[in-house]
Amino acid sequence: MRAISAFGALVARLYAWQPGPCAAAAGVVLVVLVFRCTRPSKRLRSNRVRHHRIRVRLRLHPGRGHATVFELWLRWGRLAAFRGSGRTRPTLSIWARAGHSASYAVQIGRAHYWHRLWVDLQTHILMLAPPRSGKSALLARIILHFCGPVVSTTTKADIFALTSGVRARRGPVMVFNPQNIGGVPSTFRWNPIAGCEDPATAIRRADAFTQSVSQRGVEDATFWSQMASDWLRAMFQAAALGGKTMLHVAAWSMSGNASEAETILLNSRQFQAAQALSQMRSAAQKTAATIQMSLSRALSFLTDPSLAASVLPAEGDGFDIAAFLKNRGTLYMIAESRNEESPLAPLFACLAGEVHYEAVLLGSQAPGGRLDPPLLLALDEITQVCPLPLPSLLADSGGKGIQIIPVVHGEAQMRSRWHADGSRVIQDTCGVKLILPGVTDPDTLKAASQICGTTALKERGSDDVTRAEVMTPDMISRLPAGYGLVIRGGSAPVVARLCRGWKDRLYRRAKRHGYAVAAITAAPGRPVTPEPPAIGGLSLVPPAPKPAPAAPAAALEPYEDAEPVAAEMVPAEDEEIYPWSAGR
Repeated sequence: MRAISAFGALVARLYAWQPGPCAAAAGVVLVVLVFRCTRPSKRLRSNRVRHHRIRVRLRLHPGRGHATVFELWLRWGRLAAFRGSGRTRPTLSIWARAGHSASYAVQIGRAHYWHRLWVDLQTHILMLAPPRSGKSALLARIILHFCGPVVSTTTKADIFALTSGVRARRGPVMVFNPQNIGGVPSTFRWNPIAGCEDPATAIRRADAFTQSVSQRGVEDATFWSQMASDWLRAMFQAAALGGKTMLHVAAWSMSGNASEAETILLNSRQFQAAQALSQMRSAAQKTAATIQMSLSRALSFLTDPSLAASVLPAEGDGFDIAAFLKNRGTLYMIAESRNEESPLAPLFACLAGEVHYEAVLLGSQAPGGRLDPPLLLALDEITQVCPLPLPSLLADSGGKGIQIIPVVHGEAQMRSRWHADGSRVIQDTCGVKLILPGVTDPDTLKAASQICGTTALKERGSDDVTRAEVMTPDMISRLPAGYGLVIRGGSAPVVARLCRGWKDRLYRRAKRHGYAVAAITAAPGRPVTPEPPAIGGLSLVPPAPKPAPAAPAAALEPYEDAEPVAAEMVPAEDEEIYPWSAGR
């Protein structure tokens, strides 16, 4: 409103002023100079990187080949996202959607001339970002304004500190943090065996455990992973039918003696699963040893007593996925990874996969055949913390009401996890690719430069026209801090100033009023469990964990930048859509 009032006052003064011929001529000259200085040059600059950085910082058009203002409005504006909002939010009327952009789209930043960039909720966003490049800040901004349930995976507690207070006013906040990173306690414990009496459930969860273990360097990796899954699903089903725990499953798999599980399956008339376990006794020594190695890696977290306690819930404890989705909850999954992958990666992949499966199931029964409001999977450090089978999930999740934002360091990291074909499928199925500054992977930079295309420019000191890259690899790698290259299929590339969570008005209001970090209650203590078979005289029963603090420490307040930065301009939305506004 202030900007409109100031503009109206300026127009009134111009109408009241009667300039002479000299003043009019000076005005025309000034307009021409501004136009000449701000319009993209047709010539090939000698130092394109420096020239590009200057124009980006001044919020001018970056150069020829980039999206024009009309293209920004047509492809990235609110109207562009609103056109498909009837499919993404079938339960909302057109008037309910028209007044709230966050109900059908997410904002990722602002392009030249401060134009907002909106992405609809059925388009996946692939984020290629090195460490400490601002990816967590952007994820926090998206989570703060997301209209539906959210699952966030990360290796730090910064996203929890930035978003938990605001998200707690929209739905339940759940934390799964077995390693107690950042002093944030887990609010529940989850037993993967619960429900595995159903063979389909046992198969789904066993596949999630075994497929999340990297098989790099193993010959015929797919065969061994499938064999390990066959054994593990049978043990899961036996544990569920016999009232056993994950500790029993670990004992059976590590010892190579699953006769107890086989007996349970036979008594329950599950002959096919029992036959799969009988192969543990009849398989060749090398074959059995290779499969046991895969199983031991998938269940390695059970050797740590504190991590093993995370899968042994107390009476009445657990995680109701259906209620979590219906109540628009937020789940923070936090795990540290010092090696190639976290020991909790199989457990996290299984839990996230179950949330995805339940969301698809609920969406299939909802109007429009999709989950409404949609589910967001914000998967930071996905290859290390939560290695889901992205190539298969990304193919149809958008049409089922699930938006996925995977964050990786580059193409090399994707190839190491999903191989070359899987990496290409991920890039093809993500409609928007966001590349942050500091990426040094040559393959990633070269591929992004090729996607941006070429444009016609004149050679310096000549009138000859040549085809030059719109964005060279060094221009992409040396973008100013806080900016990113946004690529969308069928659209010209855009360089945008990215949104940041700690600059958002919702977080600032929450911090000012003292509810920026949600007050959570730790999960109840683990009950006494029957002792499983011992391995080599060693018991697998972990000691009862120490009680965790009832709420996170004040040290969780996020880091504020020391350098002065321009405040992010976020869209003005109706205050009544937020729960705490109604009481004012």
